[in-house]
Amino acid sequence: MESFITKVARTGLALVAAGCAEANVPTEESVRTEMFPTLADPVEVVLKESRTLGKPDDFGLLFAVAALNDEYLLVGDAAADRHLLVVDIGSGQVVTRMGPHGEGPQEFMGPHRIVADPNRTDTWWVYDFPSWTWTPVTMLGDPGIWEIGERYSVQGLPPTPETPIWVGENEAVVHGMFPGFAVARVSFDEDSRRLEEWTLIEAEQPFSPEEIPEPGLSLLNRSFVAVRPSGGFAVAYQFDNWIEVRDRNGQFVRRVDGPREVTPDYRIDDTNTFHWGEDDQNGYVGGYGTETAFYLLWCGAAECPTMAIHQFDWEGNFIRELGIPAVTDFAVSSTGDRMWGFMHERIPPLIGEWILP
Repeated sequence: MESFITKVARTGLALVAAGCAEANVPTEESVRTEMFPTLADPVEVVLKESRTLGKPDDFGLLFAVAALNDEYLLVGDAAADRHLLVVDIGSGQVVTRMGPHGEGPQEFMGPHRIVADPNRTDTWWVYDFPSWTWTPVTMLGDPGIWEIGERYSVQGLPPTPETPIWVGENEAVVHGMFPGFAVARVSFDEDSRRLEEWTLIEAEQPFSPEEIPEPGLSLLNRSFVAVRPSGGFAVAYQFDNWIEVRDRNGQFVRRVDGPREVTPDYRIDDTNTFHWGEDDQNGYVGGYGTETAFYLLWCGAAECPTMAIHQFDWEGNFIRELGIPAVTDFAVSSTGDRMWGFMHERIPPLIGEWILP
């Protein structure tokens, strides 16, 4: 099975290679017609794009975006020579590029997540998936002089790390795509900023090792996280209607169900080998948190032609479902009145903005 993110990456890289000709931009009407097929149970509210941000040649393959004090978008572009872009929300224009390609200090290979530092209001952490490192980016007035700090590495952590929630100067809670658990607490050497030790935080998962052999266990337990700026996070599993709210130390707070269900199609043969079936489905494929709510991105089918945003408060109460066009990563304003997302179906790709009712 080819996952949703893999499809996006393959499509995105093909778009980069093919170029971004202005003549290929579909009309607003055609985009909306193609992107809003009816879900099995139609959503009550379908968001319509209010504007686009950026120019046709600004973006390649976006996998990370965060709203910085509702003034800027910090964007991670895996296909760019300089991987971090700053978009001025007011003007809708890219105002600076930073973070050259490479494996050295202040360099990136492919930014994948951007998370606010819960202890500072001016710093965000950028997770670089290919190198398993997190790097702080600090706002210092004009974006052209923002500071890229020293990288922290979690190479040596057995599972695949995804998103950090910082709990101290050299400590973090790590969420990841793990076969047997989803959360660990790690500490870093103060001088080298490399992984010093890690401790498993017990976390039950929808699919257990007793039921599912690898690689099916890791695939079916794939999950996404929405982080609260002041600390705490929500984990949403892609292939089960299973959402957990955890505090800033990674400890379990509560579990809730989402408004829609997903039933992955798979089988295990006589040799205990995992196989995907023909009727593949997706569930939650992304998340984003503000101080008052968290938002989960729902994909209703293998190809994800129709998506929805599910909004919850931090008590785990479901608030509403909003239909949207196909996006990858997305961000929401601190007041919950606007959303931005990378529209990978567009040629050339652009960042869309939607007004949340």
